[in-house]
Amino acid sequence: MFITISISAQKKKGKPANNDCYLTEAVKTFDLSDDQKNELNDLLIKASEDRAAIKKGVKTGEIIKDQVKGKTRGVNRKYFADLGKLTGKSREEVMAFVKEVGKNCR
Repeated sequence: MFITISISAQKKKGKPANNDCYLTEAVKTFDLSDDQKNELNDLLIKASEDRAAIKKGVKTGEIIKDQVKGKTRGVNRKYFADLGKLTGKSREEVMAFVKEVGKNCR
């Protein structure tokens, strides 16, 4: 039981580090101000909460599994559009950044 708790705690601690890595890379790549960095952090948190709500909806039966992919895609599209507005970059540039950072911030 102790091992299980320890492993779970380590997984939870890893997530903020990924966001920190993501934010650091975004600031460097897009030359973001502190206000933009804070706004991006809010966007990341919102997208994460929306994805968690989808998972919760599946568990409670409010969302059927066939809807998950579409709903998650909608959350991601909104996030990518908001990131593009924040940075002033095209969708292609945003997607290239997200793909590259996904490799580097695991």
